[in-house]
Amino acid sequence: MKGPNGLPQNAIEVAITEAKEVWSEYKLDDGTVVRVRPIVTAFFRIPGQYTQDGEPIYAMKATIFPDVRGAKNLKKKS
Repeated sequence: MKGPNGLPQNAIEVAITEAKEVWSEYKLDDGTVVRVRPIVTAFFRIPGQYTQDGEPIYAMKATIFPDVRGAKNLKKKS
């Protein structure tokens, strides 16, 4: 059963002790470069839930931070 935050009611928050946030970069056909970086604010382990390989299942709360660099021909002229 899920709680009001969308996570299973028995989810256990696990503290983040270290983080390394890196950018993923995508170049689009129109010359635009889009970089995105997830900013995770919390992790939750779901007791009794495992992958097929026996690894524990985690959920997370995150925000995606975008950085868009449009191609010169697409930028608004001032």
